[in-house]
Amino acid sequence: MRAIAALALGVLAAAGTAAAGTLGVAPVRAELSSTASIAVVTVRNPADAAVVVQARPALWTQHEERDQLDETHELLVTPPLFTIPPNGQQTVRVALLRKPDPSRELDYRLVLSEVPPVAAPEGSELRVALRITLPVFVKAATSTSPDLSWHHTTLPDGTLRIEARNNGSAHLQVLALDVDTGDSQQPLHTDSARYLLPGSAAHWDLPYAHRAAPATHLIIHGHSDAGDLNATSEPGVR
Repeated sequence: MRAIAALALGVLAAAGTAAAGTLGVAPVRAELSSTASIAVVTVRNPADAAVVVQARPALWTQHEERDQLDETHELLVTPPLFTIPPNGQQTVRVALLRKPDPSRELDYRLVLSEVPPVAAPEGSELRVALRITLPVFVKAATSTSPDLSWHHTTLPDGTLRIEARNNGSAHLQVLALDVDTGDSQQPLHTDSARYLLPGSAAHWDLPYAHRAAPATHLIIHGHSDAGDLNATSEPGVR
């Protein structure tokens, strides 16, 4: 498969409505299943000028903590190219063309790319074309869930590295973490969100210099798109 895009401007993560530059999208993620094979996304243009948008699906995988988007024929996106008038909106439909996997979630992205004018008017300001990518999750035919294991290590500069690996069959989006290091001080905190697809890993580097050595086992509390997180981190990143 040929890679078609890397995650770029306006990557949208949580549920709700989001805007990137002159485009607004709702909802910002889609979920498909054997009983719901079509999802609807509304793209809005709040600007005073029309905008041309290309819409295409991509297979979403993660390798060495990097997102990879590849061409796919397993989703149909319609319309693939459209013009949204000033202060107008466009409905985009995403349809699943294959059966859900029997044992694990399938992960895709809907890529919305602004098509810039062939030639900008003379004397106009430079405009950067926007790209928005929305998660599209296809539920497995059977019940699935994420299963995270946590490990940690201390880097030479004193930074505490926390790693999570998803051993489950569905994604989890970690939204925020509090790490209790057992030294009676305030927990270390991060709001850096990460998606963990099935079989993938992610890490967070937390400043920890000039503090006592962390406990052997760390207590982790956090928030995710599936609710609160409560876990224990074992020593040694794996």
